[in-house]
Amino acid sequence: MAMPFDCRVITPSGAAFEGQAEYVSFPAWDGQYGVMANMAPILSRLREGELRIEGDSPRTMRTRGGFAHVNAGVLTLLPDEILEDDGAIEDRA
Repeated sequence: MAMPFDCRVITPSGAAFEGQAEYVSFPAWDGQYGVMANMAPILSRLREGELRIEGDSPRTMRTRGGFAHVNAGVLTLLPDEILEDDGAIEDRA
């Protein structure tokens, strides 16, 4: 079983996801990236594509533009826009 880590997806209009993830796949400018716990720090531009969050509350979004940042075990995705969202409910408790 994969170790969970903190993940945030923040758009200019607000938070789209804040919670724990076991694996996240996102569209970077140079290909699809996969992130798990204890990932080395990165900073990357995002391109349009599918963002997939796996864990207790799996979620899929289609995003456009922005940046991804991994630091101190936290993945922060800052897409310019979310084009589609699968509507999964995130437990924010």
